[in-house]
Amino acid sequence: MKRTRLNAGRTRLLAKTILGALTLVAAPMALAAAPGSAESCLGCHGADGISSDPDTPTISGASDFFIENQLFLFQGEERPCVADLFAKVDDAPAADHCAIVADWSEDTIVEVAAHYAEQPFQSADQSWDAARAEAGAAIHEDSCARCHADAGSDPADDAGILAGQWKPYLVRTMTDFREGRRMQPATMEREMQALSDADIEALAAYYASQGQ
Repeated sequence: MKRTRLNAGRTRLLAKTILGALTLVAAPMALAAAPGSAESCLGCHGADGISSDPDTPTISGASDFFIENQLFLFQGEERPCVADLFAKVDDAPAADHCAIVADWSEDTIVEVAAHYAEQPFQSADQSWDAARAEAGAAIHEDSCARCHADAGSDPADDAGILAGQWKPYLVRTMTDFREGRRMQPATMEREMQALSDADIEALAAYYASQGQ
């Protein structure tokens, strides 16, 4: 079985077994400490991938394939580079995601993804509106549950972890998808384009509630 990386410029099809083998090679280093290549990620995502910034996602616990996908999309400048979210490191100018991974090899991307995939996910400490969350639950069941299993908490679906993720990040990301600023499967694109701003806020509240 093959999983497809969402890269419009240069679609990559790698067998799951090959990715698994590469992950196993990287795992001993990942379990010990963040690989050197991940230094650019630490300022915002932390060594363990748990974000304390509502605009920055927690990336720990997501599948290695999902994280690889995002890094390849940044490398191909096929999703927003979000330069404004990066803190300065050692007084150097802040860089964006695309610039940081521009010269990373595939082995480096696999290594960094394996590290963060090995870390346990931790839900964001945030509040949510119960009525919005209830409305979001219905939208999730109708439009999202087929791909985002267990209320968006299952890393095995290779779709990222939504349950417990920061609401501001979720709202921004879902808006990017709706407006066509990020690559997505055609089935997801149809669902996202049908969402109103209120629907997106409701979904974000629902996923926040599911992380507790």
